[in-house]
Amino acid sequence: MNQSLNQLSLERFKKNAGSYVAIGLMCGLFLVLLAMLSLINDTLVIIAMALFGLPIIFASQIACYYLKANQPITISAVVRYQLGFFRPQFRSSFKAIKSFLLALAFYAGSCIVSYLVLYAIYNHLYGETFVNGLANLIKCYTSTTFSSEEFANILTENNNLLLTFFIYVSALPLPVGIIYFLCSISYNSLSIYYRNNMMSAAPSLIRLAVNNTYVLRGRSMRKDWLKLNWPIIFLSLLGSILGAVVASLIMKNANYLSAFIILGSVILLFFYLPFYFPAMEVLFERYESAFMDGNKEAIHAIISRIQNSIELSEDEKKSLEDSFRNDDREEK
Repeated sequence: MNQSLNQLSLERFKKNAGSYVAIGLMCGLFLVLLAMLSLINDTLVIIAMALFGLPIIFASQIACYYLKANQPITISAVVRYQLGFFRPQFRSSFKAIKSFLLALAFYAGSCIVSYLVLYAIYNHLYGETFVNGLANLIKCYTSTTFSSEEFANILTENNNLLLTFFIYVSALPLPVGIIYFLCSISYNSLSIYYRNNMMSAAPSLIRLAVNNTYVLRGRSMRKDWLKLNWPIIFLSLLGSILGAVVASLIMKNANYLSAFIILGSVILLFFYLPFYFPAMEVLFERYESAFMDGNKEAIHAIISRIQNSIELSEDEKKSLEDSFRNDDREEK
């Protein structure tokens, strides 16, 4: 009887539970520290995630993957794996730029919904005071004699009514963008294991093979990813809600709302990260043959391009084809 992915993942975790917990907690702590930068400036989190967050996630995945080969986990090894993130073979492993732009698009769309909902609520609660204040703010902003001081005064009138309104409008949709980004980089990171097994292959061939695999098997891969990794969505959403509650009801300071939502969105992942890495390994093993099929498709595509771009004799074409196939067998 075939075991489910969840059963296989749990068995994989049990084999090296201590190491998975250690790596998971280290990675989780690092992400929490990066999220705490939002207390200073939200933009710092984006920069730090790109420079440090993604490399540490990458290094954690590679370190866990090497556990099955009984390779010891040391600080020097983790640092080496982090530097490996910037190698050409691993470029676009997370599709971070695409993921970020799509997350930004989802966030922007959610901000529109948030604005409409909160406008109705504030209009009901504060009536003309809110409507007139918003009209004055728009008039000030579009005026040819725009004054930042006047703009700030309108925002802080009536006990910071409009300022609080815009803080909520921009902060409440944050979980949508954050959760999409986390899920997107996680799903795309499945290719890391394939890339790691094809270290000597040309980066262009690796990227083409990965793209082929995601196109051909993307639907089933996404379904299996969700079966294993739904806790990412649940814990991140729950943490965001708890962060919003702490900022709004306990601290009663809306200025910290976005920072606590960002922090809350990652802090509960502490409880899942030790199980996340073995789950991704099991998921890759299920689709490893699909990646190799994608590799074959990539080789055929490259051969066809070369054959179409230059005139070759039949013997030369056969020799070129055999050369690619031999390289492919060596990688396996």
